Amino acid sequence: MELRNLYYFLQVCEDKSFSAAAAKLYITQQALSKSVKALERELGCELFQKSGNGLQLTAYGTAIYPICRDMVRNFEASLQKIRAIAPDGASPIRLTTAYQAAETLSFTLIEDFLRDHPGVSIHCDSMPDLPAEKAVLDCEADFVLGIGLPQPQNQFDSRLIRPLSLCIMVGPGHPLYGRETLRMADLNELTLHCAGAQFKTYHLLRKKAAAAGIVLHLVPTGGHLYTTYQNVFARGRAIIGIYGSQGEPELEGARQIPFEDPDLNWDIYFSSRQNYRRTASEEAFFRYILSFAEKENR
Repeated sequence: MELRNLYYFLQVCEDKSFSAAAAKLYITQQALSKSVKALERELGCELFQKSGNGLQLTAYGTAIYPICRDMVRNFEASLQKIRAIAPDGASPIRLTTAYQAAETLSFTLIEDFLRDHPGVSIHCDSMPDLPAEKAVLDCEADFVLGIGLPQPQNQFDSRLIRPLSLCIMVGPGHPLYGRETLRMADLNELTLHCAGAQFKTYHLLRKKAAAAGIVLHLVPTGGHLYTTYQNVFARGRAIIGIYGSQGEPELEGARQIPFEDPDLNWDIYFSSRQNYRRTASEEAFFRYILSFAEKENR
């Protein structure tokens, strides 16, 4: 079976059009049709059928689509790993971390592992939650230390490392300052500073606000935390935070008010692609990260 034919098949599945898929693949429609026909002959079944809504997968095509998708992704992941291997045979651990996830576990998370495992290298990129997950799906990284269960869940193997709850942080004089806990209904018409649309907390808050039928004014934050907190509290506004963390900074008089809803969390997960086969050094790093979950449960 030619891998190219699988690539072409998946592109037609995505576009539901031979002409659109051919344009993206920079080949003629005739060449694309020939490739799909060759795959159909090899498999002994038709993959597509025409309908009133355009091109549709047959029942057989629908059944093999996720298998073909995983085959191509596994090949791409293997190819990326081969390209990352140094001439001396050393294979780096390719990791992405959501902003603040690694530091929340330990400020010296990577350094401590490398100190105890000489000869191992880690390529680590920190980025917002959603791009961090996408990097693993796109085979640009093999592991992600991220926030919440990555999506789609059935394409990841995930382990909960540390459960954390979200809270609202306010300064003295804020209307919510005296509250012990909060419900979403308490946030109606509130101006709340939080991370932007590339972060899961932003979408979680929007979803919860819509479910509660309230209007929540979300203002994306940026820059250094100390300056951000100072500016937010000086304007008498609220900011989202992680409950129980000391945070940066500990501004005098500021309060953390937790949510009653347990779904409003900032749980840290360690994930890889489903059925990913770890190397010896990756297995050691995997066990090392899991040790933080064990510490949490003691």
